[in-house]
Amino acid sequence: MCCVLVGLSANADTKTVRFAIGEWAPYTSSSNNPREKISERIVIRAYESQGYEVILSYYPWSRSLRLAKQGTYDGTFPWMFNSERKQSFYFSDAMFTQKVVFFSHGDASFSWKKLNDLKNFHIGATQDYQATNLLLNAGLKPTIENTEESNFEKLAKHRIDAYPTGLIRGKYLIDKYLSKEEARVIRIGDKPLVEDSMYIMFTQKDMQRSSTLSEVFSKGLKVLIESGEYQAIVFDSNRINSPDKKDIPQ
Repeated sequence: MCCVLVGLSANADTKTVRFAIGEWAPYTSSSNNPREKISERIVIRAYESQGYEVILSYYPWSRSLRLAKQGTYDGTFPWMFNSERKQSFYFSDAMFTQKVVFFSHGDASFSWKKLNDLKNFHIGATQDYQATNLLLNAGLKPTIENTEESNFEKLAKHRIDAYPTGLIRGKYLIDKYLSKEEARVIRIGDKPLVEDSMYIMFTQKDMQRSSTLSEVFSKGLKVLIESGEYQAIVFDSNRINSPDKKDIPQ
């Protein structure tokens, strides 16, 4: 477990917010590279603008979820909304929009309009991901791996035809883990499998505190958006060339 304390020197524990998160660059990362911490920077700066301190602890995602659920931490981020999570967590305002598309091998002649079309291809997936659950619920049988890195390695070798993940996340993994030769065979689709907002999930063990922390985050997020700092964090030239207004929380 890695723990990072950031923010102001708070005068009380009530102004210290503790989150359990995991490795999901470029959104969360225990590295010192700010480009691998999009969602961390949003959360930290939003709370700092309201005089709060943030403590981040890194665990495997399944453990982060469990620790937040049982109230050991105030919450965890970033997560998509679903009905199962709603039963255990209090959701913040949306942090950003996650667009999940298919990355495919150039020799696969991959294309799809309906989920049923995917039965014609060998699809990869990652354990416990929202996109994976969507495929399984649609009656598809993707080959499931424990990590996204494994899926991109398989995709580069054409051991699978296609793999769905977030657009920005996928581009990051290609640049980070594949050679230039391997990257050349990867095609990026434009049709989203999933396009949904990402949130902080606060524990329900202390609803009064979670409600307060959610309100504080909302105020801080508004400050970041109005100042342009939010856009600078999310829409830099290495990720998205031009901001789409629908991707900015309202």
